[in-house]
Amino acid sequence: MREVVFTVEYERGTDPLMDAFIEYPDLYARSMQVQATSEAVWGVEKIVGPPSVLDEYDRRLKQAARDSSLVGTCGTPVTEYQYEILSSNPESRKIYSLQREGDGPRSIPIAAANHLGEGVIMRSERHDDQFRWHLLTDSLLGALHDDIRANLRDGLSLTVERLGEPPCLLEDGRTQHDLTAEQKAALEAALTHGYYEEPREASVSEIAEEIGVPRSTLQYRLNRAEAWLAEQFAADSMTVNTDTSLDLGDVEFIQ
Repeated sequence: MREVVFTVEYERGTDPLMDAFIEYPDLYARSMQVQATSEAVWGVEKIVGPPSVLDEYDRRLKQAARDSSLVGTCGTPVTEYQYEILSSNPESRKIYSLQREGDGPRSIPIAAANHLGEGVIMRSERHDDQFRWHLLTDSLLGALHDDIRANLRDGLSLTVERLGEPPCLLEDGRTQHDLTAEQKAALEAALTHGYYEEPREASVSEIAEEIGVPRSTLQYRLNRAEAWLAEQFAADSMTVNTDTSLDLGDVEFIQ
């Protein structure tokens, strides 16, 4: 099988939920499960971000579910949109959603089910202005690509990467998710200012003031970066099954 990534870039104002990712760079989403037919897509997505940003996302999600003018990636009206927050903590949500579209050119996962049939494996990520769909399939993708590119609605642009053998899947079946640029910058700032030295040379508040970000934002980014590093260490250096019920994204950190 080969992995192909369809990346859709959104201009501000073209989608109410994607606007949240554009406005808040610490907001990140990835699918945990995706299923699609030729008429609908549903699944579970994990959203992570600072508490205040997630509260704002909750508000926009509620508005989107009530919006009768909602349209899909290719402009087809959304005839049904429903969601349920399955679990919630201050820094993450796990959200089930279902989207059904009317007649016309369909969004990427629905179009993929229509063109490729059964057997295609999909996952997605959302961050900044990008909505990335990873498709793992051995089917020909020319017709799907042409359909999406020809019908993409105004304000959206499409990039397609043919990755060949899927590098996103490790040998043990785990999916690799990198740090965001903001989390890397936070970690680098903490290292530069001696946050991890013994004794500690600077506090989170002092570093936040130095680099010009709110203390809570820097603390959140460091929490996410440290969780990512811990997960990599556990997976690569210890005999630990990271596919157990422990979810490092749900760990409550000491401030």
